[in-house]
Amino acid sequence: MAARYQEASEAFQNAVRLTPSDADALNNLGAVYYVLEQYDRALDGFQKATAAKPDSADAHYNLGNAYYMSGKNREAQTAYRRAIELKPDYVEAKTNLGSLLISTDPRTAASQLLGSIELRPNNPVAYNNLGYAYVKIAETSDRANAVQYLRQAVEAYKEALRLKPDYVKAMNNLGAAYNKLGQYQDAVAVLQNATRAKPDFPEAHYNLGAALYSGGDFKGAITEFQQAVRLKQDYADAYNSLGTALYKDQQFDAAIDAYKKTLTIKQWNAETNNNLGTVYFRTKRYQEAVASFKEAIRMMPDYAQAHFNLALAYVALNDRKAALEQYNRLKQINPKLADEFFQKYIKK
Repeated sequence: MAARYQEASEAFQNAVRLTPSDADALNNLGAVYYVLEQYDRALDGFQKATAAKPDSADAHYNLGNAYYMSGKNREAQTAYRRAIELKPDYVEAKTNLGSLLISTDPRTAASQLLGSIELRPNNPVAYNNLGYAYVKIAETSDRANAVQYLRQAVEAYKEALRLKPDYVKAMNNLGAAYNKLGQYQDAVAVLQNATRAKPDFPEAHYNLGAALYSGGDFKGAITEFQQAVRLKQDYADAYNSLGTALYKDQQFDAAIDAYKKTLTIKQWNAETNNNLGTVYFRTKRYQEAVASFKEAIRMMPDYAQAHFNLALAYVALNDRKAALEQYNRLKQINPKLADEFFQKYIKK
């Protein structure tokens, strides 16, 4: 296969030597380099093709793909937009532009993906990515609107799976959306299908673990989180969640190990330091708990729960002055939590 592509590249190079402004030859040469994952050379070919034939929608589309694979997302967006200007019904360009915009501008992404679906309703990739765009919109919406967008995401993922029943990525995304909606049984069902279809899919095991954990099945969650980190050894979120599940299952030493592993992967992690402190507190290792809570606060000075937990650790150490300092700080950042601490540990 590689030999055939090499032959093709030589043929197109010869064509370009004979006619340097041959846009089709330049575009085809870029396409060969793209398939060979030689993206710098592909970019050069597509750039020359668009210069030779500025009204070629295909050349601009291919240029966008090469920019994307080179990590140049802004340039990729520009190229896709130009392809769509030249060919308004360019489904692939709309799908790729929409997909590329999800992380930075999910509303525009959704608009592009809906346009792609209108042109080609049987496109499972567009539906899957539309679902993800709705999830991203939900993250910055108020609660009522967030629920609505998550439900729209669920419908988009379902349609992707109707069109392509073995679409494992859509299964995983659907399960994650169910988790966000609190529909844990639905999440477990679809994520079990995902892990059966693709056993080496760490994100699916992670999301299945999250669903099992939220449903109260801590041992099942532990199994899935362990599988996620076996498959992806630098999976910080999975190690952190594994620690939490082990803590709930009262496997305290193992929970400490999981949290420590998380911190070797993602050192600047206030949540994990707070979680680690919680295990130390539960096992009456109060000095270590204090150190962990302080580290969490150093990373996130207004972390109310960490201040609350630190105050509790000082109470356990009979250091009333230090506990009151944390209580006074807590009054400034979370009066409700401060009042809870006052009622339980100071007023009495």
